Order: sequence, then structure tokens, then C-alpha cells
Amino acid sequence: MKTLDNTLVEESRDERGRAAVATTSFGSGGLHLISSHEMQSLRNALIKGALPQDFEAKLRKLANQTLLHRFVEQSCRLFVALLQASYEGSFCEASPTECERLLRVLAYVRRDDDVMPDYKPGGFLDDQQEVRMATAELGPLLQTFKAWRLRHQVPAMWESFCQ
Repeated sequence: MKTLDNTLVEESRDERGRAAVATTSFGSGGLHLISSHEMQSLRNALIKGALPQDFEAKLRKLANQTLLHRFVEQSCRLFVALLQASYEGSFCEASPTECERLLRVLAYVRRDDDVMPDYKPGGFLDDQQEVRMATAELGPLLQTFKAWRLRHQVPAMWESFCQ
């Protein structure tokens, strides 16, 4: 058993003998680890309409793993789409504070060496927790964005696909 900040992490073995990690609670998390440079770098890329190559590769890798990994990947892609629509001015419902919160979570997920380094067993549990907390806190905004996207972006996607 280890503690990281206010996090209790228990390492054990599952029924197949693989390392299993369970967390009982997370405190304030590791978002404080993100520098202003990391935030600005990611913001600049999103304003240009793209993800940094390293982050795109990480999300592609997560998409082919467990449900935990896929949850992180899909949520991050939703956050990215919301931020890009907000930065280009087509989605105006997100406040600057909400955008900064989503950007900080994305920068945290992008980072490999965070509270629980991603290369260690269970290394994405902290990333999942940060994504889950942001999803819970910003749930109404995310639902508003999903509805907006269905009305405004999806029809245009279908039109270009069918041509």
C-alpha cells in the first residue's frame, strides 16, 4: 500500500497474476503539476485546429486498450472538440474558466510523468480520475456542447461525406 498526496493506492495481483492497482480516493490530484508553458503550448495547437503529434499518438494508443483507457481517450477528444469550437468562436457557451479547466486536464493527460507515471502499472488511474472529475463538474456544459454539435457540426460532416 502506498499513499500519494491524499491518494491511497493498493497494489495486488488479479486472478491471472497480473499486477492490479486499486485506488480508494483521490485528493486534489496533480493538475498543479501543469506549467503555464504546457498550457500555452496545448492552447496554441488547439487554436490552430490540431493536436500535438505526441498527444494524438497517445490518444490513438489509449483507444485500443481497456475501457478505462478508452474512457480517457474519448473524453479527451470531446474536450478537444469543445475547446476548438470555443476558440474558433462557433460555440460560445463555455466560460474562460471552464475552458482553462478542460485545457489543464488535457495537458495533464498529455503528460506521461505525472502523479502516477503512465508507464507504470495503473499509471492511467490518476488521468482517469482527473477526466472523471472534470466531466462531473462540467457535465451540463458537456451536454450542451454535445447537443450543439449534433445541430451544427454533424449535418455539415454528413454533407461533405455524401458528396
